[in-house]
Amino acid sequence: MPAVITSMKDDHLVTLRALRTRAGREQAGACLLEGPALIGQALDAGAALRFAIRVAGAEDPLAGRLARAEVPLLDVRESVLRQVLHTARPVHWVAVAELAAAAGDEVAYGDSAVLLDGVLDPGNLGTIVRTAVGLGCYDVVCTAEDTDLTSRKVLDAARGAVLRARIRRFASPAEAVTALRERGFEVVATSSHGRLPQARTPLSGGPVALVVGNETEGVSAEVLAGADHVVRIPMAGAIESLNVGVATGISLYELRNLRAERQALAALPEADRTRLTTLLDQVRTD
Repeated sequence: MPAVITSMKDDHLVTLRALRTRAGREQAGACLLEGPALIGQALDAGAALRFAIRVAGAEDPLAGRLARAEVPLLDVRESVLRQVLHTARPVHWVAVAELAAAAGDEVAYGDSAVLLDGVLDPGNLGTIVRTAVGLGCYDVVCTAEDTDLTSRKVLDAARGAVLRARIRRFASPAEAVTALRERGFEVVATSSHGRLPQARTPLSGGPVALVVGNETEGVSAEVLAGADHVVRIPMAGAIESLNVGVATGISLYELRNLRAERQALAALPEADRTRLTTLLDQVRTD
């Protein structure tokens, strides 16, 4: 049987209280996972869990997996856990997961990245990270000091994907764009005012970085000026733009396919490449 926590001064509960704040998470290098689904997804992601706590007598879908992963499991009374988490909603399972340090220059980039330019909403942030990782884009570039990818709302929306991503931080979007271009990335920014439909982005076939902007103002003017391509997602009817989380999914999927197409075309003889490129441009209408 798991050990039972009986004191509010227990070190495990002290840790849980500290992780309710961003400062506490940064100091501890860890985040709080609430609910068996999110904990299970963290285990699937290979995340390192320091310990898990369940309400005594709660339904038990995780004990076996935690034991195999050698994660300590403790029991606690429901009223005590609610008090520690400062929540009125029922929470029967929590775990503490290690956070990877922000990826530095020594950590190699993949062939795609998503750059967050002023995205603020936690739900959108989590959706973007989940979508990016799901499409094989593990490099998430943050450009604002107050972007917190470890809050409960972000973690819930990301469904554990934050623990798989390589989080990179720069002082400003412009600095991030410069750094990405120096590493061989083509920078693509989406804007409702872009003149070129996204499906016709003239990619070279190299690494691609997608810039996604603030929910209200979009991508900043300085980033649009520094991007290699400014494109738009064609819209029908009176809707001018999409939610940034939805738009990110569409853009990453389409740019990934365009990049693969360019690589395939590059392998063809020149005459075939020219003929096929012309045909593809003809079918990609506005």
